[in-house]
Amino acid sequence: MRKSLFLFSFIIAVTALSGQVVAASNTVAASKASPAPTAAAVKQNNPYEVAGIDNAAAFSTFFSKLQKEVKAKNKEAVAGLVSYPLRVNSGGKSIEIKNKKQFIAKYNQIITDKVKKKLLAQKEADLFVNWKGVMVGDGEVWIGQFGKKIAVFAINK
Repeated sequence: MRKSLFLFSFIIAVTALSGQVVAASNTVAASKASPAPTAAAVKQNNPYEVAGIDNAAAFSTFFSKLQKEVKAKNKEAVAGLVSYPLRVNSGGKSIEIKNKKQFIAKYNQIITDKVKKKLLAQKEADLFVNWKGVMVGDGEVWIGQFGKKIAVFAINK
């Protein structure tokens, strides 16, 4: 009886543990892989689909332009690549930039040296993408699609 009880308990424990291992490995695999892409995304080979960006080529063009305009310190052009209101987070506080005029006026407080450095150092192939958007650096800049427009929607300085 004791042997049977021990054997039964052992089988249950092994089954439970192997189930957890399988579940954990599936969770790891799922966290590394994006949800099943749409047919259009597969056609385009779109790594940004999970972020709601439906055209990978348009994103690449946008990202290159953003880097180019920030490097050139072209405030007006950068302001045109932003979705308003823009959320700017710093030191546990958040401010809202309502429009292009306000963005241009506060450009140097928004696009800090840290933000600029991370953005310009970022390789497109190494961008982090999830359902929230496309993350640049360590979260300094977030990009998403709003209607047909790809734009920066948050900056963490």
